[in-house]
Amino acid sequence: MTTHRFSPAFLLALAAMAGSAQAATVAAHARATPPAVARSLAQGQRIDAELRHGRLTLMQANALQDARAMQEQQARSLAAGPSGVAAALVLSHEQDRLDWAIHSGNTQFLSTHGS
Repeated sequence: MTTHRFSPAFLLALAAMAGSAQAATVAAHARATPPAVARSLAQGQRIDAELRHGRLTLMQANALQDARAMQEQQARSLAAGPSGVAAALVLSHEQDRLDWAIHSGNTQFLSTHGS
């Protein structure tokens, strides 16, 4: 078997090309998933984790997942078209409230809020 030796300059260039391809992939994924959508997806995972650990009942988890799904739909709508700052701030506030509800297990605000 023949051993091939590559110059350090070639290996550095190859590593740089691989690194920039990986960075481009990460950047494309970040552009493809708006922050509010990514937050909603993370909230869904947290709800599932809280349910598995017994910190939420099935009824609470279902209510939280329903609210989260509605917020995700809003987030996708805002990302798809020209959006106002006010609408994005309202959604962010609703996601803050959902974070609190997931953490506390308190779903009372879901029935009193138009989420």
